[in-house]
Formats: sequence, structure tokens, C-alpha cells
Amino acid sequence: MKSQSYMTRAMRARDPRFATVLGKLGYSHTAEPTKGSKAQKRQTVAAVPASDLPELRKQYQEIVGKLPFNGWDAEMLRAKIAEAKASN
Repeated sequence: MKSQSYMTRAMRARDPRFATVLGKLGYSHTAEPTKGSKAQKRQTVAAVPASDLPELRKQYQEIVGKLPFNGWDAEMLRAKIAEAKASN
């Protein structure tokens, strides 16, 4: 019976995160992330710079009176601010 090391089990896994990490480490892998996978979506979201995000959060707090949800991006904050201004 062949030895089952962590790398051989990870390379056979269907989880695209293993393929991404092992690919960056230089290992050949069998499970590559498919187009539109969660790993690629996370990379595209993280790649967008959010330089005005702290300012939008501060503006939301001043208008609404409570802290914004940290998971909201700049577009969502702008929409929530516009909605709050329209209701006032």
C-alpha cells in the first residue's frame, strides 16, 4: 500500500483552495479552480481597492446613527446612505 501523506490527500481533494495553495507552492495538482469558483471570486473582491471605504463608513455612521456592517463594500454603503437620506 502506498503511503498517504498530507500532500497526496490534499492534491486529490476537490476543494479548489488546495489547488490554489499547492499551485502557488510549485506542486503539480489535479484539482484546479473552475471558472467562477469561490476562490476566484474572493480574489477579485480583494483586488478592488477600497480607499474611500473608511470615509463611507464614517458618513454612514453620522447619517444613520449606528455602525455599518463590516462586510459591506463601497457600493453597498453608497446604496444604504442614499436610502437613509431618502427616508429622512
